[in-house]
Amino acid sequence: MPSTELLPFLQWLVYAGGSILIGSWILEHIPAFINLQPDIKKLIAVAVNVALSLGFYAVMVYVPADIMAQLAPWFTVAAGTIVLYSGGQVVHKLTKLG
Repeated sequence: MPSTELLPFLQWLVYAGGSILIGSWILEHIPAFINLQPDIKKLIAVAVNVALSLGFYAVMVYVPADIMAQLAPWFTVAAGTIVLYSGGQVVHKLTKLG
């Protein structure tokens, strides 16, 4: 397995349920999914979450360490942007007048 900055994040996605958070967030932003029957939504959510976990696991196992090392700075920039943007959205929502 690769030993880079990405590995702990990938491990969190695969082993600690991070992929469930990502899958749930994605699905809840798809109007067609929101309108489905609850039982169908559960099945789709499980399938999406398993697919994400397996995909992230495949990245951990099959992507060479040197490629992971090259991707790490790009990941850091993207992740930092997403986190700060999300934080800004929360602050905006909490401080919005009216």
